Amino acid sequence: MPSPRVVPFRPPARRRLHEAVAEQLRDAVLDGRFPAGAKLPAERELAAEFRVNRTSVREAIKVLEGLGLVHVRQGDGVTVRPLVEASLGVLGPMIFHGGRVDASLMAELGEVMRPLLLELARAAIARRRPEHLREMRQLRDRIADERRESETRYASWRELIVLLADMSGNRVWRMIARRTRDFLASPPLAETRRRLRRDPGRIVPLIDAGLAALEDGRTDDAIDAIQRILRLASDPDAEAAPLPARTRTPRGASR
Repeated sequence: MPSPRVVPFRPPARRRLHEAVAEQLRDAVLDGRFPAGAKLPAERELAAEFRVNRTSVREAIKVLEGLGLVHVRQGDGVTVRPLVEASLGVLGPMIFHGGRVDASLMAELGEVMRPLLLELARAAIARRRPEHLREMRQLRDRIADERRESETRYASWRELIVLLADMSGNRVWRMIARRTRDFLASPPLAETRRRLRRDPGRIVPLIDAGLAALEDGRTDDAIDAIQRILRLASDPDAEAAPLPARTRTPRGASR
């Protein structure tokens, strides 16, 4: 395996210096500059290279420790941990890193998220009430509104996950959905969506299919529509499959 290209650290430009230092150190770990088991340079060395005080370096290392990227032991320095031991907060920077999208890691994320969100949707459908469908139509219209910025429309995608969790009435699902929403809203994943240039509105016909199925009592068809939505959401190369001929626009949706 070739040695990673060493990019010199640069003085941080952010107002909160330790966050900028932490970001660069995190990226150095993800690049393999500091592999698992390696020691980070001493605080004094890092402070000199970043041209900040040691307090900023110390705070930055606390951030890395919180992400599970390093282990700090008094008298033994800072040791880099294996990436599989890191928190899920590192996934976003791993997916979009060094100006590139890691498509294989996105596929791995989708492999985990699809069955999880499908089970959430099953619970939501089983416990739905009429007012929930009205809220879904409102989110559908926000996603479909091409006058809105793309990321704003994607925000309504994320709120749809939260709504499904609230429909389930399950407190654990509700907590998971909110953490998922925050994770998907992270800057690296927002940049990933920008780079992929996908239209948020491509799921709108599938939302319409799901709503129409729910109004008609066709639970299996509603689940099928959700499976298609999850595939589109998790696979950047996926295209929407043709909808069944009986699909219609639900009442109350914009035409």
